[in-house]
Amino acid sequence: MQDKRTLLAQDLAKDCKSVKDVHNLLKDLFKRTIEEVLEEELNEHLGYEKYRIEAKNSGNSRNGYSRKSQNLVFQSV
Repeated sequence: MQDKRTLLAQDLAKDCKSVKDVHNLLKDLFKRTIEEVLEEELNEHLGYEKYRIEAKNSGNSRNGYSRKSQNLVFQSV
């Protein structure tokens, strides 16, 4: 039986027709993963999840987003 990661990789790879498709897929997957990790880190730091009523007027709240960029290079495997 194949593990979940192998099945996920196969599912994602089936739509890739070129190296550029693979690169774009990995870039998007990496971006979404980092966003999820940072969102969870913020939840833990603030002590509540986004849109929770207990956050209102707590003095420790979210105040929006700003665009950030990070230059990353994937190493060859």
